[in-house]
Amino acid sequence: MFGVRKPQSKLLAGRAASDNVEVDENYTPLQRAHHFGTSKLSLQRLVFVNELVDAAHDVGYEATVAHLLPIVRKLASDGEVLVRQSLVGHFGDLAGFLIQANPDRGYQKVVDDMLPVVSLLLAEKQGEVRQGAADALTTLASHLRPGERSDQVLMALISLSHNNDDEDARGTAVQLLNGLAEALGQDLCRQFVGVELISLCEDPAFRVRKATASNFAEVAKVVSDEYTLARLLPAFTKLVEDAHWGVRKAAAESLVSLAMSLRADNRQKPFTPLMDQLLADASRWVRMSAVQQLGYFIAALEVPERVPQTLLDQYVDIIEQTKANPDAADISYHCAYTFAAVVKTMGQAQWCSLRGSFESLCRDPQPKTRKAMAASVHIVAEALGEELTELEVLKQCESLLQDTANEVRLAALRNVATMVRLAPRDASHRRISKALQSTMIKADNWRLRHLVASQLNGICEALASLPASTDSGAAVSAVQEMTWSVVVPFFLQLCSDVVAEVRDEAARAAARVLRQAAPELFEDPGACGTGEGNGGCPLSRLSPPAARLVRHLVRNFAHCRSFRNRMAYIRMCDSIVRETPPHKFADVLLRPLARLASDPVKNVRHCWAATMVPHARQGGRLGQVAILVAAAQRLLKREGDAEVRRLLVAAQFAELPDAADSALSGPESDLDLESDGGEPWLAREGGTGASSECTDIAGEEPEEETSQLEIGGNSPVGNSSALDTGGAPRGKLDEAILPEEPSAGTGGGDEFSFMPPPRPQPQPAAPRSPQSMPSGPRQQPNDGDSLRVDYVEDSLVEQAEIERELDSTFVARRLLPEAREQEAALALQALATASSEQLLPAPNAEDADGANSSVEADQVNDAGKEEVAVDAVPAASESVLSPDLMSEDLAREEAE
Repeated sequence: MFGVRKPQSKLLAGRAASDNVEVDENYTPLQRAHHFGTSKLSLQRLVFVNELVDAAHDVGYEATVAHLLPIVRKLASDGEVLVRQSLVGHFGDLAGFLIQANPDRGYQKVVDDMLPVVSLLLAEKQGEVRQGAADALTTLASHLRPGERSDQVLMALISLSHNNDDEDARGTAVQLLNGLAEALGQDLCRQFVGVELISLCEDPAFRVRKATASNFAEVAKVVSDEYTLARLLPAFTKLVEDAHWGVRKAAAESLVSLAMSLRADNRQKPFTPLMDQLLADASRWVRMSAVQQLGYFIAALEVPERVPQTLLDQYVDIIEQTKANPDAADISYHCAYTFAAVVKTMGQAQWCSLRGSFESLCRDPQPKTRKAMAASVHIVAEALGEELTELEVLKQCESLLQDTANEVRLAALRNVATMVRLAPRDASHRRISKALQSTMIKADNWRLRHLVASQLNGICEALASLPASTDSGAAVSAVQEMTWSVVVPFFLQLCSDVVAEVRDEAARAAARVLRQAAPELFEDPGACGTGEGNGGCPLSRLSPPAARLVRHLVRNFAHCRSFRNRMAYIRMCDSIVRETPPHKFADVLLRPLARLASDPVKNVRHCWAATMVPHARQGGRLGQVAILVAAAQRLLKREGDAEVRRLLVAAQFAELPDAADSALSGPESDLDLESDGGEPWLAREGGTGASSECTDIAGEEPEEETSQLEIGGNSPVGNSSALDTGGAPRGKLDEAILPEEPSAGTGGGDEFSFMPPPRPQPQPAAPRSPQSMPSGPRQQPNDGDSLRVDYVEDSLVEQAEIERELDSTFVARRLLPEAREQEAALALQALATASSEQLLPAPNAEDADGANSSVEADQVNDAGKEEVAVDAVPAASESVLSPDLMSEDLAREEAE
């Protein structure tokens, strides 16, 4: 906060030069504390207060007691309110330090030195200081032994409550009596605290009575129900009947908390008349407070027989009245907040009375009211049962999922998995599916998509837990339809989202999604396979839907041009390997994962090391799988990035035979035996090669493979049409999602129903004029390939090409040190070739431009994460011009 002076220099502060503030950088912690604690400037004394606990730890117990505590006692009467207020805020931590540093002497210091300071500040006229002292006393009481609590704390409270000259002090005493009830114990509360509360209920100041009405609950929890009903309830009843409306309003607001402190069977009889009296109060403000508490009170009664019909009727009438009263927004919000608890208390028998209120609250014009209903609609469904849920609740749940307000949709999405479990019928699943698809169309907010991704695990668990039906075939088909028409498309879409947080959250659900969609991947380990990824349980043994799904994951994630999707594949495997048998994982998904360890993009290799090394290390789940261990060891030998190496060096890997590394170059089981001849743009080494973001392929625009379902919309993920699977008729949707058995001889068994469109063949690129610059943003294609293009990456590659051509054409753009360095390199080559009497051909700038290079670009998504495609390959050498020739060229250009 204050500048530190250099030796022999001073800083002058204050209104006059006499207010000399010298802060020496050589001060010890004790000297610094003494300097600031005794300063004439209140700002420096405030610095001492804020650094008090840290200074105590620095100087130790003895110095704190000898030097710091005297300053603390002095500052307790400081003239600045802010200094006193901040001081008491640090008393709890200071007391903890003293007791821990020296349990016996430190505890005594707290009792002798700190408690009197707090008691002094409790009578402070300034409300902020007095409230801070009350909080400090509550904290100190937790450090004290029972004897000191009664002798020191309780006596201070009683003395404060008897301060007849200061009603604020008595109000603070009421607050402390309630707040310290648990620390003081049942005996002291019965003998002293309860007596003081009863006395303060008749205080002549209405502010004290108002404070007393709000501070019964904690004391009632400590004393028995009998004591509360016999002693405290009569005093509280007087406050309900108080002459001042503010006191009655405080009583209405605290009635439910006092009732909840008693057993459920002791609540209805004494408190129902009080609630009726408050609902009929002459003051509008009292009635409004009672109305807001009515739902909480009905829920507190817990059993329908204990709820008078009059109270329920009033509750329903209040909700109906709020529809025509725009000023009753707070009342409708409280009713919505408590509606689920009321339904849970009343049960199915009273649903006929509550049905209209439920619909009214779900359609309330206030977003906060609809949000409260969306957050609790699953509780209503649980209370009503399956039949009423499908008839009454589900339609409102659909409406809330498609609400115009983001906060309402977010609240509803958190309960989708529960609604799937509570409404297990096929028709209900179709309705929920349609609502989810409509929600994703409006998912322009990445947090909403992130929430959908976080619900995938819960939805899969709900589908897996559905009870078996008598018509088992129908039950299985309904579950499978929900899986393939909703869960799998959402999973693939969200794993390719433009926001990293969404992709990561979706990838964590990979194991549950695959378990639900392809359960054979999680069968008993003894079924087949050898655990080495050599085809022991090939894709041909999987069901056609499962085989096509696996191929889709490999093609559109492990082999994708976008490094984001390759990283998503690694995170998917991290989730899958934790639940699937090792031999299944090795036979189906391992080899593409192992090849990603050699990915050209550093981010992918870093992700691989961070997620796979724990599995590949000795003792890990895949610690004996040779291919994965060999990939990790080879990455350790070849990796040049320090951050990636740091993740690998600490791991212990199993010893492997020399031939293990050669297994990485083998085929990817059935994945390499495709009828379409494989993917020509995929390199065999590393699973990416020339298709990665670090490659500049002549004549070919970089593209991203999509993992989006090709069943209707072509818009990128996150746009309003990201997953409009409802764009086709229902029959076509089922045909597009639910895999069919392939026909003989067509090779259809190797194609998944949402394959990406074929990649266009590269065409020779026409020479680009170095003077031409990008005229505008690239236009999106209209043929459905918009999902396959990374426009940020394309623009960076194009700009790099233009820069290289400009450098080779206009010499003035080049740096003189670079030109001299290249000239020296050319001279060395000339000397080397002169000995063999061979002429050195002049280097061609155009050929040099065609060499492979890469762009190191920062890509920042809207979640705030940087995704960097790194490991740039240096460009080939360009033609070298001497400084003289450079001068001639410059003169010629100026003349032209």
